[in-house]
Amino acid sequence: MNGFFGPLLNAIQVRFLSVLTRVRVLVSPTWWKTKGTVALRGFFTKLLDIKPRDTSDYYSVLRWQISKRLAFALVVVIGVVSIYYVLVLSPIAITGKAAGNASLRVYKYNSLAIRFFSGSCRIEAKGDYIAYEGAVKKGTVTGNGRLFDKDGRVIYDGEFDKNMYNGTGKLYYPNDELKYTGEFTNNEMNGKGKLYSSSGAISYEGEFLKGKKNGEGVLYNASANEVYRGNFVLDEIQYEEFVGKTAEEAAKMYPGVQEVYSSEDEFTILMKEIGAVTNMTSGDSNLEGEGKISGITVLKDYFAKGGKSYKSIAAVTELLGRPDFTGYTYCMLSDAIAINALSDSQGIGPVSLSGVSLFDEVYNVEDYDKNVEIYIYAYKAGDILYTFYCGDPQDKKFLMYSVEVGK
Repeated sequence: MNGFFGPLLNAIQVRFLSVLTRVRVLVSPTWWKTKGTVALRGFFTKLLDIKPRDTSDYYSVLRWQISKRLAFALVVVIGVVSIYYVLVLSPIAITGKAAGNASLRVYKYNSLAIRFFSGSCRIEAKGDYIAYEGAVKKGTVTGNGRLFDKDGRVIYDGEFDKNMYNGTGKLYYPNDELKYTGEFTNNEMNGKGKLYSSSGAISYEGEFLKGKKNGEGVLYNASANEVYRGNFVLDEIQYEEFVGKTAEEAAKMYPGVQEVYSSEDEFTILMKEIGAVTNMTSGDSNLEGEGKISGITVLKDYFAKGGKSYKSIAAVTELLGRPDFTGYTYCMLSDAIAINALSDSQGIGPVSLSGVSLFDEVYNVEDYDKNVEIYIYAYKAGDILYTFYCGDPQDKKFLMYSVEVGK
């Protein structure tokens, strides 16, 4: 039996050792490295063998004959160099990596990989700081996220669309205080929102247009007390809306600090916190009658219209046309209060008041200097009369202006 099985076992062992040796070779990194090197050397040897053999090895372009082997070699070389540049040399090739202990990945702002990424991540800015954390859709900041400055403070927290503030969100001051919360369109405050001062107190609540107060809104003073409720156009209060209102209606529009001056036939309200003076020519002495505001004087040395500011008589004339009247006029009570309220009357006043007494929260004025003259430019625009007040005819700028309707 041993004579029969001996040769059989030897044959099996030889065959098994042959297979085992083959397997060892196949799993050997050295064998694969050698085989790959040989194959690669053969490929590049063939690739670089660009010498044409016959006319079929040429491309015909007009009168030029271009070697097919050379063209192929150039394409391969350019492709290899491009891949090497993208993956190794180019700064946009940095792919996502773990952000410390955070679960979010970090991408360079100009990373090629982020252009194919959708989800939540962090984006590193050019200055090597995290500039954004939140949603990304195929390389664009879209969805909810937060924008940071180089010191790590939040600039904006809210909705994005195509790398811009779009939707609802919050803007912050550099001291981390909330600046604005509300609606945005293309990086601008647009829609309804609330604006805050750098100390944290609310300063405005209402409608915005392209980053400016526009539409219905409420203005607050530094103590967060309401001082004006009405319409705005590109950050400017629409003062003319006071004209035609009763004192009670005006008080609802302006609940701020006011000084009321009364003479024999005039009532004037100084609205300090919005820089305006109203004039009422009828009604009883305690302002509870049906008297209505006939005009309002705005204590500003510029005239706002259509989002622009006009600061000289020449600019106003270009806007409104030739004045209907120029010359000196005597002060009314509203003019006197307005002149005295200016921080710098620049040679016009002050206008003296006499017999002033406080009664029922109203200053009763027995008399004032009606001989004080002021140079004016009056412009008629439809049913509105605009009057601009100057110190003298030589002044190129005005100190204040008034608005009257139905004159």
